[in-house]
Amino acid sequence: MKNVLVLFALFIVVVPCATQERQLYGFGGFSMFDEELETGVGDGAGLRVGLGFQFNERFGVEGFLDRAPEISPDTILRSFGRTVTSYSISTVGNTYISVGGTLTFPFNNKVSGIVKAGVSNYAAELDSFVVDEIDYCALGECDDSGADVFFSGGLILQMQQNTAIEFSFTQFNGDAEALTFGAIFRYHF
Repeated sequence: MKNVLVLFALFIVVVPCATQERQLYGFGGFSMFDEELETGVGDGAGLRVGLGFQFNERFGVEGFLDRAPEISPDTILRSFGRTVTSYSISTVGNTYISVGGTLTFPFNNKVSGIVKAGVSNYAAELDSFVVDEIDYCALGECDDSGADVFFSGGLILQMQQNTAIEFSFTQFNGDAEALTFGAIFRYHF
């Protein structure tokens, strides 16, 4: 619910600013994550969606949601370093809701560099975590959330007048740290 409220608030702030042509854009695509036990991030493709607003040729702002793949229960079990006789583990992918500024460097009419920085609110959780009859969720080891900074850098390839593809690396910091590679479709309204 908190995630929906943040995206709705961003939408309310950005939509009234869209009076000038081609400044508001939406984007969606995939982010590739590497599995990391400490942060609860699974291996594979996650989803990224968001809205952006370009103030001028160089400066803008974006808000986006990243959903990481869930971590494999086998990875969690291997971390115990001993034989596990019974378990019940149900995982959920981490969620990152981010707002940040963008700085664009046009190289020519078709290719631009882009760097981003901002704040990311993350939520990491396990639905169920019982190993050898010990309920780790009851011990408070199933939920984590917080906020920290993110940094990103990449290239934007202009396809048509209103469409582009962005390839970028994003580093989320904090307790739910993750490094992603993204391929994102952008559409300017």
